[in-house]
Amino acid sequence: MIIRNLCLLKVFKCFLLFAFTLLHNSDKIQAQELEVDVPFVATPYEVVEKMLDMANIGKGDYLIDLGSGDGRIVIEAAKRGAIGHGVDIDPKLVDLSFERAKEEGVEGRVMFVVEDIFETDFSMATVVTIYMSPGVNRQMRPKFFEQLAPGTRVVSHIFGMGNWSPDKEVRVDRHNIYLWIIPADASGEWHWQTEGEEFQVYFGQTFQQIHDADFMPINNDQPWKASEAKVAGDRFVLIAENSQENLRHVYSGTINEDSISGFVQIHENGSYRIEKWNASRNLD
Repeated sequence: MIIRNLCLLKVFKCFLLFAFTLLHNSDKIQAQELEVDVPFVATPYEVVEKMLDMANIGKGDYLIDLGSGDGRIVIEAAKRGAIGHGVDIDPKLVDLSFERAKEEGVEGRVMFVVEDIFETDFSMATVVTIYMSPGVNRQMRPKFFEQLAPGTRVVSHIFGMGNWSPDKEVRVDRHNIYLWIIPADASGEWHWQTEGEEFQVYFGQTFQQIHDADFMPINNDQPWKASEAKVAGDRFVLIAENSQENLRHVYSGTINEDSISGFVQIHENGSYRIEKWNASRNLD
């Protein structure tokens, strides 16, 4: 009886040790999973090439890849003449990226850092690439608008940006690729003069879309209507028509904070002429 009880006690101790080990390892696995929000999944090279094509990457560009993994996007961008900058939370992947860059002969044009993408300063980028999750993309969206200059290209593999519609979308095999161009802020009330005539126009804007272009009455007269208004990066286009006098103005300019400078085509009864155009935002 005593021997039997001792055997049962040993079995019970072994069970407790096994259960403790299993629980401990389970906690470690969960902790490791929590350290990285999105697991590393390599982007196929044909998708990498298309992403860089869509961004029109080249000399003079500074590309930052958020969640750079094994560094392939950064390395391929460097091969095209860009400066590459990879950010990843996994030190082993960062080390691997440096090794691959040396093998490809572009180590002098790239850098890789261990960093949380939510803490990254990417304001110097002209191109940002990302392959994360829908939730992470939505969290990053306001940071893109805060940090990136108008005209910066953002390219995402597979996942979109919520209700921010892409400027372009393509599909490679089963992979969706999205391109956005950071738009300048064209919203608010603007005023200018063309051929001595004063204009005052209000623009409403959501992301890159101008959804309102209302010519405000001056001296109770409002013969002008907008037939088209667009913003692409820091470029702005407005087509205004005055049906009463058979006039059309085609405005095209660059937005620089609270001013727009460019040119206007003045179409009148089959003839046209070009003048310089400058508009100012009303800050009152």
